[in-house]
Amino acid sequence: MNAQVELTSIAMSKNDPKITKLDKYDVEANIEEVDNSEDQSVFKYGFTALSNPKNVRLAIEGIARITGDSVERNEILEKDENNVPKILTMIYHELFPTFFVLSKNLNVSSPPHTIGEMGDSPVETDDVLETESSETQSADNLPEELLESNSEASSEVTESPTDSIENPDIAQPGV
Repeated sequence: MNAQVELTSIAMSKNDPKITKLDKYDVEANIEEVDNSEDQSVFKYGFTALSNPKNVRLAIEGIARITGDSVERNEILEKDENNVPKILTMIYHELFPTFFVLSKNLNVSSPPHTIGEMGDSPVETDDVLETESSETQSADNLPEELLESNSEASSEVTESPTDSIENPDIAQPGV
Protein backbone atom coordinates (compact mmCIF):
# COMPACT_ATOMS: atom_id res chain seq x y z
CA MET A 1 0.00 0.00 0.00
CA ASN A 2 1.18 3.51 -0.81
CA ALA A 3 -0.24 6.77 0.53
CA GLN A 4 0.21 10.27 -0.84
CA VAL A 5 -1.06 13.19 1.25
CA GLU A 6 -1.45 16.58 -0.46
CA LEU A 7 -2.30 19.92 1.14
CA THR A 8 -4.81 22.13 -0.62
CA SER A 9 -5.55 24.68 2.09
CA ILE A 10 -3.84 25.93 5.26
CA ALA A 11 -5.30 28.54 7.60
CA MET A 12 -4.28 29.81 11.02
CA SER A 13 -5.47 32.54 13.34
CA LYS A 14 -4.73 33.81 16.82
CA ASN A 15 -7.05 36.18 18.66
CA ASP A 16 -4.88 37.25 21.63
CA PRO A 17 -1.14 37.49 20.87
CA LYS A 18 -0.29 37.48 24.60
CA ILE A 19 -1.58 33.94 25.18
CA THR A 20 1.13 31.37 24.46
CA LYS A 21 0.18 28.51 26.84
CA LEU A 22 -2.83 26.44 25.84
CA ASP A 23 -4.45 23.71 27.94
CA LYS A 24 -5.53 21.49 25.05
CA TYR A 25 -6.80 21.38 21.50
CA ASP A 26 -10.21 20.20 20.33
CA VAL A 27 -9.87 18.75 16.85
CA GLU A 28 -12.55 18.33 14.24
CA ALA A 29 -11.68 15.86 11.50
CA ASN A 30 -13.60 14.85 8.42
CA ILE A 31 -12.89 12.63 5.50
CA GLU A 32 -14.86 11.84 2.38
CA GLU A 33 -14.09 9.33 -0.34
CA VAL A 34 -14.28 11.17 -3.66
CA ASP A 35 -12.99 8.47 -6.03
CA ASN A 36 -12.53 4.72 -5.89
CA SER A 37 -10.95 2.70 -8.69
CA GLU A 38 -9.55 -0.81 -8.87
CA ASP A 39 -6.15 0.16 -7.44
CA GLN A 40 -6.64 3.61 -5.86
CA SER A 41 -8.95 5.44 -3.46
CA VAL A 42 -8.97 9.24 -3.23
CA PHE A 43 -10.16 11.01 -0.09
CA LYS A 44 -10.79 14.66 0.68
CA TYR A 45 -9.86 15.41 4.31
CA GLY A 46 -9.98 18.31 6.74
CA PHE A 47 -8.54 18.87 10.22
CA THR A 48 -9.30 21.90 12.37
CA ALA A 49 -7.56 22.31 15.73
CA LEU A 50 -9.23 24.80 18.08
CA SER A 51 -7.34 25.70 21.24
CA ASN A 52 -8.75 25.68 24.74
CA PRO A 53 -8.83 28.38 26.01
CA LYS A 54 -10.30 29.59 22.72
CA ASN A 55 -7.60 31.62 21.01
CA VAL A 56 -5.96 29.67 18.19
CA ARG A 57 -7.42 27.99 15.11
CA LEU A 58 -5.29 25.81 12.84
CA ALA A 59 -6.94 24.27 9.78
CA ILE A 60 -5.56 22.02 7.06
CA GLU A 61 -7.46 20.50 4.14
CA GLY A 62 -6.28 18.32 1.30
CA ILE A 63 -6.42 15.15 -0.71
CA ALA A 64 -5.09 11.70 0.24
CA ARG A 65 -4.48 9.08 -2.44
CA ILE A 66 -4.21 5.50 -1.23
CA THR A 67 -2.95 2.93 -3.73
CA GLY A 68 -2.91 -0.82 -3.27
CA ASP A 69 -5.24 -3.75 -3.49
CA SER A 70 -8.79 -3.50 -2.14
CA VAL A 71 -7.99 -5.57 0.98
CA GLU A 72 -5.19 -3.16 2.03
CA ARG A 73 -7.36 -0.13 1.33
CA ASN A 74 -10.28 -1.59 3.31
CA GLU A 75 -7.97 -2.28 6.29
CA ILE A 76 -6.95 1.38 6.48
CA LEU A 77 -10.63 2.37 6.68
CA GLU A 78 -11.16 0.24 9.80
CA LYS A 79 -11.23 1.92 13.22
CA ASP A 80 -8.44 1.55 15.76
CA GLU A 81 -8.75 0.93 19.52
CA ASN A 82 -9.69 4.61 20.04
CA ASN A 83 -12.53 4.27 17.50
CA VAL A 84 -10.66 6.52 15.03
CA PRO A 85 -10.42 5.39 11.38
CA LYS A 86 -6.82 4.34 10.71
CA ILE A 87 -6.71 6.54 7.63
CA LEU A 88 -7.27 9.67 9.77
CA THR A 89 -4.40 8.64 12.06
CA MET A 90 -2.15 8.08 9.04
CA ILE A 91 -3.04 11.45 7.49
CA TYR A 92 -2.61 13.31 10.81
CA HIS A 93 0.81 11.70 11.22
CA GLU A 94 1.81 13.16 7.85
CA LEU A 95 0.34 16.57 8.75
CA PHE A 96 1.76 16.91 12.26
CA PRO A 97 4.96 18.71 11.14
CA THR A 98 2.75 21.32 9.45
CA PHE A 99 0.60 21.76 12.58
CA PHE A 100 3.81 22.03 14.60
CA VAL A 101 5.28 24.75 12.38
CA LEU A 102 1.98 26.68 12.29
CA SER A 103 1.68 26.65 16.08
CA LYS A 104 5.31 27.72 16.53
CA ASN A 105 4.74 30.53 14.03
CA LEU A 106 1.90 31.73 16.29
CA ASN A 107 4.15 31.25 19.36
CA VAL A 108 1.79 28.79 21.08
CA SER A 109 1.93 25.20 22.30
CA SER A 110 1.53 22.71 19.50
CA PRO A 111 -1.22 20.08 19.21
CA PRO A 112 -0.32 16.54 20.36
CA HIS A 113 1.72 14.46 17.96
CA THR A 114 -0.87 11.69 17.69
CA ILE A 115 -4.57 11.98 16.94
CA GLY A 116 -5.48 9.58 19.77
CA GLU A 117 -4.21 12.16 22.28
CA MET A 118 -6.31 15.07 21.00
CA GLY A 119 -8.06 15.58 24.35
CA ASP A 120 -4.76 15.44 26.23
CA SER A 121 -2.47 18.36 26.94
CA PRO A 122 -0.66 19.95 24.00
CA VAL A 123 2.94 19.06 23.29
CA GLU A 124 5.25 21.05 25.53
CA THR A 125 8.29 22.12 23.56
CA ASP A 126 9.54 25.08 25.60
CA ASP A 127 12.76 23.33 26.64
CA VAL A 128 13.65 22.18 23.15
CA LEU A 129 12.49 24.82 20.71
CA GLU A 130 11.97 28.13 22.44
CA THR A 131 14.57 30.41 23.97
CA GLU A 132 13.89 33.21 26.41
CA SER A 133 15.63 35.84 24.33
CA SER A 134 14.12 35.16 20.93
CA GLU A 135 10.62 34.75 19.55
CA THR A 136 11.81 33.42 16.20
CA GLN A 137 13.09 29.92 15.58
CA SER A 138 16.46 29.22 14.05
CA ALA A 139 17.16 26.15 11.93
CA ASP A 140 19.45 24.87 14.71
CA ASN A 141 16.43 24.44 17.00
CA LEU A 142 14.10 22.62 14.59
CA PRO A 143 13.58 18.85 14.83
CA GLU A 144 15.89 16.95 12.51
CA GLU A 145 13.04 15.38 10.51
CA LEU A 146 11.70 18.85 9.64
CA LEU A 147 15.11 20.01 8.48
CA GLU A 148 15.60 16.91 6.32
CA SER A 149 12.16 17.11 4.72
CA ASN A 150 12.50 20.81 3.94
CA SER A 151 16.17 21.02 2.96
CA GLU A 152 15.48 21.08 -0.78
CA ALA A 153 12.72 23.68 -0.47
CA SER A 154 14.79 25.98 1.71
CA SER A 155 17.71 25.93 -0.72
CA GLU A 156 15.37 26.98 -3.51
CA VAL A 157 13.93 29.82 -1.45
CA THR A 158 17.34 31.26 -0.56
CA GLU A 159 18.38 31.74 -4.19
CA SER A 160 18.19 35.36 -5.26
CA PRO A 161 15.43 36.00 -7.81
CA THR A 162 17.07 39.28 -8.86
CA ASP A 163 20.37 37.80 -10.11
CA SER A 164 19.29 37.87 -13.76
CA ILE A 165 17.95 41.43 -13.47
CA GLU A 166 21.26 42.74 -12.17
CA ASN A 167 23.26 41.02 -14.91
CA PRO A 168 25.03 43.77 -16.91
CA ASP A 169 24.91 41.65 -20.08
CA ILE A 170 21.12 41.95 -20.21
CA ALA A 171 19.90 45.15 -21.84
CA GLN A 172 17.56 47.06 -19.56
CA PRO A 173 14.87 49.36 -20.94
CA GLY A 174 15.61 53.07 -20.62
CA VAL A 175 19.35 52.61 -20.06
